[in-house]
Amino acid sequence: MREKTRPTLLLSGRIEAVPLAEVLQLVAGAGRDGVLCVESEAPPGRGEIELVSGRIVRADIASRHAPLGKLLVRRGAVTEGALARALARQSSAARWRPLGELLLEMKAVDVGDLAAGLAEQIEARAAEILGWTRGVFRFRTWGCLPRTALTHEVGVALDPHEVLLESARLIDEAAIR
Repeated sequence: MREKTRPTLLLSGRIEAVPLAEVLQLVAGAGRDGVLCVESEAPPGRGEIELVSGRIVRADIASRHAPLGKLLVRRGAVTEGALARALARQSSAARWRPLGELLLEMKAVDVGDLAAGLAEQIEARAAEILGWTRGVFRFRTWGCLPRTALTHEVGVALDPHEVLLESARLIDEAAIR
């Protein structure tokens, strides 16, 4: 068990000088735990990619809302009715809880289907962030033990190299359009 420590800035710089793919390969290859925070200038945006033991467990983009519920409905893993009940439960709860956690508790989704949906969501967000070419990045370790995360509970930890390949594919597709 790790002791509680202060967050440590391990790496920072400009994306133009050190592409995000190289940063991710470096920290993932070293098996680091922490968060890669990125502020893009073009397109403007803020994103985070969280790693545990060098594997991606979370990726978020501020101001970009890609609801897990809709993704699970699209995949046929959850019904519209179950999603509506879970969202109502989430909004009326005294303490906010992740949607996936509520769906599991309600037995409205299979753990495997939830893990696949979370992995798809994380991969898409991380690939988008990795496609950013102008701005700044910071990689920080945590200040204490890793947060309990739904992705950890259902076993979602993506191989960074696979995410880098997906990012490259998306960049190539965008260039063709």
